[in-house]
Amino acid sequence: MKTSQQKLRGAVIGVGYLGRFHAQKVKASLQAELVGVFDFNPEQSKKIAEELQVKSFTSLDEVASFVDFVTVAASTQAHYDIAEYFLKHKIPVLVEKPIAATAALGHQLCELAKKNDVVFSVGHIERFNPAYEYLKEHQTKIKYLELNRLAPFRTRGSDVSVLHDLMIHDLDLVNYIFGQKIKNYTVFGLELIKPTIDDVSISLTLVSGVQVRIQNSRVTPQIIRNYRAVMNDRVIAMNTATLEADILVPALSEPEMHRIEKFTVPKVDALALEIEHFISAVKKEKPVAITGQEATYALQIIEEIVAQIKLQNSQ
Repeated sequence: MKTSQQKLRGAVIGVGYLGRFHAQKVKASLQAELVGVFDFNPEQSKKIAEELQVKSFTSLDEVASFVDFVTVAASTQAHYDIAEYFLKHKIPVLVEKPIAATAALGHQLCELAKKNDVVFSVGHIERFNPAYEYLKEHQTKIKYLELNRLAPFRTRGSDVSVLHDLMIHDLDLVNYIFGQKIKNYTVFGLELIKPTIDDVSISLTLVSGVQVRIQNSRVTPQIIRNYRAVMNDRVIAMNTATLEADILVPALSEPEMHRIEKFTVPKVDALALEIEHFISAVKKEKPVAITGQEATYALQIIEEIVAQIKLQNSQ
């Protein structure tokens, strides 16, 4: 492994829509050198390699001989096989969410990374969205939290359920913000366009009694990204896309018995931050941001919810 002053050599595996962005961020990193890309579609690999002026690898074996780390942005079904290959070769891996097609496979990857003592992280990018830092800082005051992540239907990403595509972000955020297990939940879900769940709403109760409601849809006319948190001394409504918020604060001395405070969070490049943090973890300068164990836990809850929805809809 190179020293912290030297650039690490990285490659991106899977350079479709999302993988292309991964490659761009690694290319722009001051900590790393993008040496090449690989895609199971050779033409796509050549296209992105030419765009970024790097090597188009023809096999995973070839990638392994050139790199100090990889990021994996291939299809969910391919996550396990690709991540397993590089972890067996003791090459650090950042794999996009979900960690694998199933929680059982995610657990196996975690065990392999531990056995080989290799850095392994999962790309739950919303951890790097600064809109949620307010909730993290004030989590002991939160009594009720509503998370909304809704969008129109797109073919891309529809090979998995909306829970695997969107809700997994919010479940990971709940774990990150509160650090608590889920006590119980009620759920509604429906298949509308695909033979996988397209719309879901879940109400959680955490062990502390905090109530959380998550709404996710990929069949909504407009994109909606926001949260509303009811605290013991205020209510905050945040647009997590624009990073603009309104905070209602009770104020008995005010004419309307309350005041509204505007709040704006500085915008960041969340994917760049995610990749920079991972590279720093590879260099042993920072701990891994999202561990395989955390990602597997979120996926395990997703699988339990999907099973319950299917059972409800079959009755």
